[in-house]
Amino acid sequence: MKIKQSILDIIDNPQTRTKLAMDLGCGEQSVALQLRNNKPNGRLTKMDALRAISKETGVSVEEILEESQEKELQN
Repeated sequence: MKIKQSILDIIDNPQTRTKLAMDLGCGEQSVALQLRNNKPNGRLTKMDALRAISKETGVSVEEILEESQEKELQN
């Protein structure tokens, strides 16, 4: 799972990143890096981060994530 692009577009600004950082107990630049990377099952897909994103956007937790489209490596 990873954050939908439409949600990233809403929250990727200094004001919202700062609010998220305060809620998560980290720095704004750390949040910016996590948003930029948007790794599947990354830090911002954890429940505390999802609740913070939901609080800032008014979007339900269920509407924030989408399935990751990255292919798994085959041996």
